[in-house]
Parts: sequence; structure tokens; C-alpha cells
Amino acid sequence: MNQDRAPESVWAAAPEPAKRRLRLFRRDPEAQTLWQSEFEQRDLGEPLGVWATDEAVVLVRFDRVAAYAPATGEPGWTWQPPGQDVIVRVAQDPEDGVGIVLHHDDGERGAEHVRLTALDLGSGDVVWSREQRKDQLGYIGDTYTNEVGIGGGRIATAHTWEWDAPPSVRCLDARTGALQWERSLPDRWGDSFSVLATDPPVLTVGNSGRRSRPRLYVVREDGEWYVELPDGYKDFGPAVAVVGDTLVVGLEPSEPTNDDEKSADTLLHAYSVSTGEQLWEWRTDHGRTLHPLSHRGYFMVGNGYGSRVTVLDPTDGRVVAERRFPGFSYRARYAAWGDHLAVVCHAVSETRRVRVFRWK
Repeated sequence: MNQDRAPESVWAAAPEPAKRRLRLFRRDPEAQTLWQSEFEQRDLGEPLGVWATDEAVVLVRFDRVAAYAPATGEPGWTWQPPGQDVIVRVAQDPEDGVGIVLHHDDGERGAEHVRLTALDLGSGDVVWSREQRKDQLGYIGDTYTNEVGIGGGRIATAHTWEWDAPPSVRCLDARTGALQWERSLPDRWGDSFSVLATDPPVLTVGNSGRRSRPRLYVVREDGEWYVELPDGYKDFGPAVAVVGDTLVVGLEPSEPTNDDEKSADTLLHAYSVSTGEQLWEWRTDHGRTLHPLSHRGYFMVGNGYGSRVTVLDPTDGRVVAERRFPGFSYRARYAAWGDHLAVVCHAVSETRRVRVFRWK
């Protein structure tokens, strides 16, 4: 979600980063809790995504899309895919108040088509729905559809289309399915592909070689660049965010510090989208996974436990503000709108799935 830059006063001042470790008895401000969803008494499945606007906070699971009132958490509309279809992929952000889901019949293995449906987040009405040839999107599975990403009105997919050719990235118009462009990667390196973003397409690429390191690719119609994961880290984070020409991604450490995952020293790297040059890095010990998103012209970076979010200036990584969030969300994901933030727990267990806070 790229937005115009807002004044820093919307966040409130933060202490200088150099002094953080000296503030032994000072705690960062706690965000105001607005509401949290009811405790789930049984495992309803890990969420596939979350959308948030002034009209609704929307949680997507494999079998339904459910909306909540943003201010109160009151349950709103629900939508279920037709027949025996299951939802397998979700647009990263709503566009003009519309969210897109990709679904298919998981009992019909030979099906040649999948379906995309766009939903109005305010009402739950279907805005449009269409079929898409399955073989144009790479691998579509019940629990693994990482080769496909949806966002910004585009579908981006990475796949090895032919055994004797390098893998390539395809971009399709989400509404019509028309091919926008396709670009082959420069070599045959890579066995697994995961699309993290669509504009531009950003993907992590893994290789089964025991000494190879995962790569992060940024692909454009006229070129591409990649960086390899540094030693001491086992993977790139589950999300990237872009503000202007700056892209950020977290690096997950190989081993927790002192066997304590919550104190793991994690890096956020910033790169130039156009050149691949590393611009800055930000180091934190707030948890071994980071989830960045762009909001109001800044980066908001949440930890994987849903307990803290830090706002960073995209030009230099300077800390602008921080908030603590009461509660816990394993493998937390975030969605921001206005001065609100939704924190979603991705644990496969009984839990309070959604918590919503006001930043200021």
C-alpha cells in the first residue's frame, strides 16, 4: 500500500535508536486496544490473508471470507466459495475497496481451470468472477500455492514452464487474465519459487543444493536483480514492502540467541527497487521474524509475536515511532488503515485470531 508521505507528527516522537539499549527502565507507549475477536474453541484453519479499510476488517480462510466492523469487531457479512471450492490464494491488499481470492475445486484433480472472485469489502457483494486456465499459473495446490501472487490488479507467477528452459515470471491482468509481460530468469538456478509481491514481482527462490543459499529476486519487464541470503540466516521473511524506490525485507536468523526465539537478533534490509543496491539495514531483537508493510509513506515493521510495531523512515531506516501491543499472536501478520492496525494470529490452533488497535 503506497501512500503519500505523512508528517511524522501522525506517529509521535520516538527515542533516538542509539539510546535504545540505555533505556533500561523505560517502556515504549502501548497502543489502545479497540477490540479482539472471540476465542476460537476449535482449530478453524490458518488464515490466508487479512484486508482492512474504513468499511471492514476482513479475514480470509480456506472456506470463507468474513468481515468485521472496523470500530467494534461486530461480525458482518460472509462469503463462501461455490460448491466444493477452497480458497488457496488472496490478494495482498484491497484495491479501491475490492479484494480478490483465487479458488478451485480441490476434489477435481484434472480440472483445467481455477476461478478468481472479486469482493466488495463494504457489502460482500461479488464485483466480478471469472475462470483462469490453471496451466497459466504454475502449480495450484490445496496447501501450497506460493508460486502465485495477487495484488495491484495483477497476477504474478513464477514457474519452470518447460524442463529444458530457465524459470520465468509471468504477469497477468487480474480482471481479464490477459498476459501483460513475461520474462525468463537469467539461468536455470532454483527448485522452488514463492511470490512475495506483484508490483514489481518479488520472489524468493530456493535450491536443493546443500551449499546453496536462497535468493531474493526483483523482476521487471526490462530487467531483474537478485541478492543471496547472507550466512547466519536461514531464510528471507514472509513479506516485503515498498515505499517509492525502497524495498525492505526481513532476514530470519538461523539460530535463536541463547535458544530464546523472542530475543533473536533479526535484520531488515533495504534495497533500491531499480538497481538492487543495499541502502540501509535495521537490526532488532524483538523476534526472529519481521512483517513489514508500507503505510502513510513510511515502513511499519511488526514482529512475529504481534507485540510490537516500529515505524521506520524509508530514506535511511531511522526509527520514527514504536508501539507495544498487549497480547500475543504467533506468526503475526498486520494490516493498517488510517490510525488503526489489525494484528492477525496465524497459529494453527485455538486462539483469539484478530486484535485491532488505534495507533494514536
